[in-house]
Amino acid sequence: MVKSCRSCKRPIDPDRDWIERFLVEGAPAPPESRATKADLRQAVAERDHLLGQLHAMALRMLAKELSIASSPSLSDNRTPSQIHADMQRWLQNHELSQ
Repeated sequence: MVKSCRSCKRPIDPDRDWIERFLVEGAPAPPESRATKADLRQAVAERDHLLGQLHAMALRMLAKELSIASSPSLSDNRTPSQIHADMQRWLQNHELSQ
């Protein structure tokens, strides 16, 4: 039996290439997800932790670029909000001194 394309109805050979198989059979079913809610919560927690570290590193790099005298080292244990508050204080002091 000759199969035909679902949209244009032309005869095709599904053994020729994957595009023609896709036209005849459609998209393959997605694989079953084996992730549990606990796995997803763990992944979200890891993502949030890494984003927090990235945010802190970005603030430290910005502080270094701005040549802030009290720029913390990269091993500083302050939270991103503490670093942000220190930067805000420095900017306010810098604006007042001008």
